[in-house]
Amino acid sequence: MASILILSKNGDGVPIALRLAQEGHICKVWIKELEAKNSLEGYKNPSKVSSPGKMLDQYDLVLSDMAGLGELCEELKEKGKLVFGGGTFNDKLELDREYGLKVCKSLLKAKVPKSGSFDTVEECLKYLEGQADAQVVKPLGNKPTYLTLVSTDSENRTLKSFFKERGKELVPCIIQHQVEGVEISTEGWFNGEKWILPFNHTFEKKRFMEGDNGPNTGCMGNIVWAVESDKLVEQVLVPLAPLLAKVKYVGPLDVNCIVDEKESYFLEFTPRIGYDAVQALVELIKIQLFNFLYGVVTKQLNKVGMHEGFGGAVRLSIHPYPSSNGAEELKGLQFLQISQEAKRHVWLSDVMKNEEEVEVCAGVDGVLGCVSARGDTVRECRRRMYRTIQNIVIHKDVQFRRDIGEGVEENIAKLRGWGWL
Repeated sequence: MASILILSKNGDGVPIALRLAQEGHICKVWIKELEAKNSLEGYKNPSKVSSPGKMLDQYDLVLSDMAGLGELCEELKEKGKLVFGGGTFNDKLELDREYGLKVCKSLLKAKVPKSGSFDTVEECLKYLEGQADAQVVKPLGNKPTYLTLVSTDSENRTLKSFFKERGKELVPCIIQHQVEGVEISTEGWFNGEKWILPFNHTFEKKRFMEGDNGPNTGCMGNIVWAVESDKLVEQVLVPLAPLLAKVKYVGPLDVNCIVDEKESYFLEFTPRIGYDAVQALVELIKIQLFNFLYGVVTKQLNKVGMHEGFGGAVRLSIHPYPSSNGAEELKGLQFLQISQEAKRHVWLSDVMKNEEEVEVCAGVDGVLGCVSARGDTVRECRRRMYRTIQNIVIHKDVQFRRDIGEGVEENIAKLRGWGWL
């Protein structure tokens, strides 16, 4: 039995905390933002702590669940703690998109779509007026995902109107040429010195509604599978090893690209745990989650056993998600009934326990959690995910996409035909 401290901004690491507790470990969670104060209310393990610096000696492992806590992570490393994920380099690589582009241009074999950096609304509008094809707007810093705007017409009419009405929310930003192709994420886990085998790929659905409509939520579901190596891994992960070793990077690193028949185009780095891809990946890992995390940070693992086939996850939410405004009205309401058999495939997020010890919504953001599954084929993985959802959802207001995994086999065949996989 180990003792773990999870450093969290808004409670993103709650599902991991619950899984570590299920494995028999003692898990404490420090949540920075007051908006997530109801998370884990009523739980004895995992439980919350008011300060990340108290009784540090009791923790065998410290885990950072999100970007923005880098300085705190560095302080704990200096005090001799084993810290998984998190650091000032991690924050810079994810939040400073200009730096991320520089890293890509200097180290990776992937190309960068035509792009420019802008500090004012006027500069953005002037640039858009001179473009004859669709563009993507990526605000700099830790901005909400819905502010990453993708145009659907060559005149960029929606982007222009957004800049005119609410442009101050977007600047400073990068405006990037929209590339056509297959979007895929390629991830590896680094132990401070080298990559741990195997790597993995992810197809992720970020839009709220079926058919990739609605606002960008970050993730509504995904399909993950493990690979020893391939052309994508060699282009976007292997070249990073010297830099990561230099900064003693520990944790997962995901590179998101769009790939066509000839080229890979870099989109962004995710130098942290990815949600809900990590839940899907755990379905494939043959050892317990703690043993995996601890093996990475202590360099005891060179390779981890993975099941063949595919892991997947589907996010479950409740209105007002994907907005969090008014989510506090959900506190205490029950939307899921989870059997003991289903527990290992259900990752609760916006959760607390009421006086009857029933797991209910905490009213933080409306993300109830996600359901994960594994299958030898994508079709089998999909069937198992949606069967579990059918068994645990007890209210029709629960929101989830019903098309997670659709088109994955076709995209894999296309990428293999192009020589990427």
